Amino acid sequence: MKMVWAVIRSSSVDRVTRALKTIGVSGCTVSPVRGYGEEWHLYEPLIHGGHHKLELIVADDLVEKVTSQIAENAWTGLKGDGVVSVFDLGNVIKIRVKHHHSSELAEAKSDKV
Repeated sequence: MKMVWAVIRSSSVDRVTRALKTIGVSGCTVSPVRGYGEEWHLYEPLIHGGHHKLELIVADDLVEKVTSQIAENAWTGLKGDGVVSVFDLGNVIKIRVKHHHSSELAEAKSDKV
C-alpha cells in the first residue's frame, strides 16, 4: 500500500477527483492548505492560499495511474501547479471492519505461495 500526497491548485480539485474516480480510486481526503513554495515573497510568508492537499491510500499497482492522473489533470503550465509525492505504508487498518493490511504481511504471504 502507498500514500499518495499531492498539493494542487484549488481550481483543479474537481477535475482531479473526477479523474481519480474514473480509474477506481474509492476515497480521497481533500483539505485546504496554506504555505509557500519556490515563489515565496519576503513580505507575504505563509499567506498564499488557493491550494488543496489530497491524500489517498492506494494499492501498489494503482500508484502510477493515480500519480499520472493527478499530474495530468492539475497541470496548467504555470508556477504553483503543485507537487505529488508517494510514501510507503507499513500498516493500514480499516477501523470499521478491523481489517489490517500490512506490506510486510502481504510480502510474507506471497513468499509462502
